[in-house]
Amino acid sequence: MEPRLEPNAHALLDILADVEARSTMFVLGWVAERYPALVRRIVDEGHEVASHTHLHRNLNQLTTDEMIRELADAKDALEQVTGTPVRGVRAPNFSISDHVLDVLAEAGYWYDSSFFGFAQHDRYGTISAPIHPDEAVVEVRPGLLEIQMTRLPVGPVRVPWAGGAYFRLIPYPVFRRGVAQRLHSTSWFTFYLHPWELDADEQRLPEMARSLRLRAYTGRARMRRDLRRLIEEFGSTRIDEALIARGHQPPGRTA
Repeated sequence: MEPRLEPNAHALLDILADVEARSTMFVLGWVAERYPALVRRIVDEGHEVASHTHLHRNLNQLTTDEMIRELADAKDALEQVTGTPVRGVRAPNFSISDHVLDVLAEAGYWYDSSFFGFAQHDRYGTISAPIHPDEAVVEVRPGLLEIQMTRLPVGPVRVPWAGGAYFRLIPYPVFRRGVAQRLHSTSWFTFYLHPWELDADEQRLPEMARSLRLRAYTGRARMRRDLRRLIEEFGSTRIDEALIARGHQPPGRTA
């Protein structure tokens, strides 16, 4: 199939540049090796580059040695291209576990942002550490911080409200009210998306299961417009800068 990463990622960077916002980009090491100019643009425009692993393999399904190699290959590839330290990780498909956290802490990462706290999803991982849904940052291992994905209370349950397919499936006025409610009550909101979600023209795969087609393609046509107005109203910041603003210091740095 036609590779579409570059135009989609540049479209995302264009939106952020237009609204003068900065963000954290979780990038595959594989992408840094093949599209170094794209990754350099991310850094040149003031965004943080963190790791999304090397080949997008679910970390909680790998052996310890495979996980160490997956993370090390990504870190090496990203740091060679960016010239900046990679301090954060997001596990593909939020595939977190207690063992994954142990490996991340041992590898010296400063933060992870892979905990969703939504057991109903068939791909998301789980951890045993108690993380209250209103906590912005939790130290889950000595020196390792967890930045969880946003969930909102709707009746007796907490509903995912962090972006991605949820942003595309929930009508924008409703989603926007949820963001405003969250920021009013807790002053933080974690939002994510993938560059391919901006791509309304991507060829659809007819053999995909109906549930996967719904998850992958619904709402793409409005994604660029709605993302722009969400950031224009609420802003965006890098995870590392948000952590420093809250008093956390990365390894090797003193206040």
